[in-house]
Amino acid sequence: MTDAEPRASEPDASGPAASGPAASRPRASGPDGSEPGGYLAEHVRTALAADPRAGELGVTVRIVGSRAFLCGDVSTPERRDAVAAVASELLAGYELHNDVTVTPVDGAPGRPAGAVRVAAVGDLHVGTDSAGRLRPHFERVGDEADLLLLAGDLTRVGDPEEAAVLVGELRGATVPVVAVLGNHDYHCGRERAVAGLLEDAGVRVLEGEAVVVGTPSGPVGVAGTKGFGGGFAGACGSDFGEPLMKAFVGHTREAAERLEEALAGLDAPVRIALLHYAPTDTTLHGERLEIYPFLGSYLLGEAVDRGGADVALHGHAHGGTEHGLTDGGTPVRNVAQPVLRRPYAVYCFTAAGEAGCNDGSALAVAR
Repeated sequence: MTDAEPRASEPDASGPAASGPAASRPRASGPDGSEPGGYLAEHVRTALAADPRAGELGVTVRIVGSRAFLCGDVSTPERRDAVAAVASELLAGYELHNDVTVTPVDGAPGRPAGAVRVAAVGDLHVGTDSAGRLRPHFERVGDEADLLLLAGDLTRVGDPEEAAVLVGELRGATVPVVAVLGNHDYHCGRERAVAGLLEDAGVRVLEGEAVVVGTPSGPVGVAGTKGFGGGFAGACGSDFGEPLMKAFVGHTREAAERLEEALAGLDAPVRIALLHYAPTDTTLHGERLEIYPFLGSYLLGEAVDRGGADVALHGHAHGGTEHGLTDGGTPVRNVAQPVLRRPYAVYCFTAAGEAGCNDGSALAVAR
């Protein structure tokens, strides 16, 4: 399945346009540059709020070349379909990606029979002044999920005092917690102290390693690494030339190799790759193209595919998109909190791929 194809559990946003108020308005300009993307996105966002079929204030629109991305949360699948219908009328000629997620008003995700529920979030950026901000959410994570995964940038600058605040926030969580560090956690050069404080509090911090976590719904295997940058196919760095460039790409290659080995060694029905940097550019849409090489690397994506992950979770790309795929078709979720716009996302893993949880769809496990 390619990035342009709709996911099986989602409506095809490029289908026939519904009738309604939007149909009587002039269609938005096509992808010929006749209207700047920023203005066009704002026009569509305003229309989504005004059209009675959608009436959604919380949907954002991003225009990237000839592609348009819808992001945000709605309360029902029907509202999600309505958003897609209105947007398709306004964005004739654009390739429409509907990344709007369904989050019930009460915030309580469903639970398909036999599903493993995984809560995930990255880029918490906890500071010494953050006490009390996250704990109320973590205290209820046990009601919604079997496991909590943290995708890096747990602190603002990697100060152990910030990590101590995070430890206090996590004390209310009643589920196992697994984490990787991010670039912010390395800033002060105290990453070992940060990881040590978390480990002492019962958080498993991974770097090129894997762990199998027992949950009431069955074992879950998690292989984790911070990862690094380098870019993606057609626009990436190579370990050639100056020592600094070889070291840059070499660091990513080493992280990828360790991740692949850790994934391949997991003996669990569900295998998750947990990273900070992105393994695909499909979850970067909305970020400036110029910074893609600093947001992730195709080498990580290759490791995810070859290692046999069922899903990859990452953070780091605050302006990106939640849903994506590796080149090999592995589902990828960007769980950076600025992207999720909620305390965490909950994803369900089932053998049959039933819908459920606040992702709007379960992730099927092939094994």
